[in-house]
Amino acid sequence: MIGDAGAAFPGVAPSTTCSRAGCSEAAVAAVNWRNPRIHSPERVKVWLACDAHVDYLRDYLFARDFPVRVTPLGVSVDRVEEP
Repeated sequence: MIGDAGAAFPGVAPSTTCSRAGCSEAAVAAVNWRNPRIHSPERVKVWLACDAHVDYLRDYLFARDFPVRVTPLGVSVDRVEEP
């Protein structure tokens, strides 16, 4: 899982950048998601997002009917439920 350094993600470098292709801005949020066709609710994938791309990444996943939960950077989730 990708995330911010600290207790929630030991061993992860503190430098984090947005997951949007071509973006090198610092991430401020985690876009937690899963593909319900192949993953159980406990399987959480994480993209990092800067302020400018949080909505873009969330909407991209919503358009594909993937459950999504956006959290502040460094906050982990155990599961992503369908709405």
